[in-house]
Amino acid sequence: MNQIKITIPLVLVWLGIAGGLQSVAQAQSVLEQYIEQGIENNLSLINESLDLDLSHSKLQEVKGRFLPDISLQANYSYSDGGRTIDIPVGDLFNPIHRELNALTGESRYPTDLANVSEQLLPDDYHETKLRLIQPLFNTDIYYGYRAQKHLVSQQEARRQAVHDELVKEIKVGYYNYLKTEELVAIHESTIDLLKEMLRVNRRLVENGKATKDAIFTAEYELREAESELSEAQKQRASAKAYFNFLLNRELSVPIEQDSTVSIDSGKFNELSQLQKQALDLRPEFTQINQGISAQENMLKLNQGNALPELFVAADAGFQGYQYKFNDNQDFWFVQFGLRWNLFEGFQNRERIQQSRIEIRQLENRYQELEQQIQLRVIDSWHAWDAARKTLEAKQSGRRAAESSFRIVKRKYQENQVLWVEYIEAQNNFTNARLQQVIARYDLLARQAELERAACWTNSSSN
Repeated sequence: MNQIKITIPLVLVWLGIAGGLQSVAQAQSVLEQYIEQGIENNLSLINESLDLDLSHSKLQEVKGRFLPDISLQANYSYSDGGRTIDIPVGDLFNPIHRELNALTGESRYPTDLANVSEQLLPDDYHETKLRLIQPLFNTDIYYGYRAQKHLVSQQEARRQAVHDELVKEIKVGYYNYLKTEELVAIHESTIDLLKEMLRVNRRLVENGKATKDAIFTAEYELREAESELSEAQKQRASAKAYFNFLLNRELSVPIEQDSTVSIDSGKFNELSQLQKQALDLRPEFTQINQGISAQENMLKLNQGNALPELFVAADAGFQGYQYKFNDNQDFWFVQFGLRWNLFEGFQNRERIQQSRIEIRQLENRYQELEQQIQLRVIDSWHAWDAARKTLEAKQSGRRAAESSFRIVKRKYQENQVLWVEYIEAQNNFTNARLQQVIARYDLLARQAELERAACWTNSSSN
């Protein structure tokens, strides 16, 4: 019984967690899912991620230069001939030994020693050792490591810029596809309406209430509508293929429509705030700043070449004749070294000058980018504002055209207006519907472009 009491709450908790996870998954819109899919699969962003991984790998490579370099070195020499060194052993010691033998009255010391001739090349000789080299003071390693760290941050900022641009492209591509879907639907409904009116005209002609020209005109209008539908379907196919291309999947994969797509006209009212936000958050500025920091460290690296390099080297191993590891063959050796380049033909002076020029170029690029970003935000905001006002006008025009068409349609069915008036009202209504759809999705596209220009996505997520 106690076990049941414990199990029931656990089951309820698990169901609550599962339900919460399901609601979170459902809360994510279709467009957000497509954006995640594009971020995961887009080839351009994948290449940027690979470049970032490469930068991290290079950073670890440079970091490894702080650690000692340990190597196993072994060599064995076998030789014959070549130059020799003569040692007059017999000439030196034989006279001395004869005198010693005469003094002692004994033949204790040999008097027939031969002179020795040794070749300079070692024969049957080996040296096997571990060598350790540890940098003690090296400005190239220190400033090279710092420069590479800034290059990694620069690559991260570049990847973020590509990421933000991809999100904008996916949004615009998706809105363009939804626009073509609605345009096709409007053309299809217009064709259904024209088919119905063609049927009505034939009935009126049969009853003698209209002439045959009404049938011919209706047939002509129907063919024109079918031609416009074909063009809209072609645009839909192109928009679908391009959107799937952005997501790096088969170009013919069906695209799900997002019913949560909406226009938020209230978040972009302050142009000055959007400009400030762009200057604070656009990753392109971080990219340039990190490039400047990297070049500043390269400048210090080149300036540090005027200082010496210090290192310590240590050897431990065996050396001797025949390839053996005897106690009398082991050795160790420690050496402290200094390397100081005193003159390189003014090469380092020019490298310092080049670093300073590159820093100035990046600083100028930063100022230029500030102006470009501000101009882009201004252009995007005015384009968004114009699209917003256009949509308001098109919505009003659609309501007026719809009301007019309903009145004319009813009068035509009652034979109170001419066919020409009906066609004009019907075309006006169709065009008004088309213009409203185009204006709506154009506004959504301008909204996505303004979000990109003002770095709104990043600010929202933070």
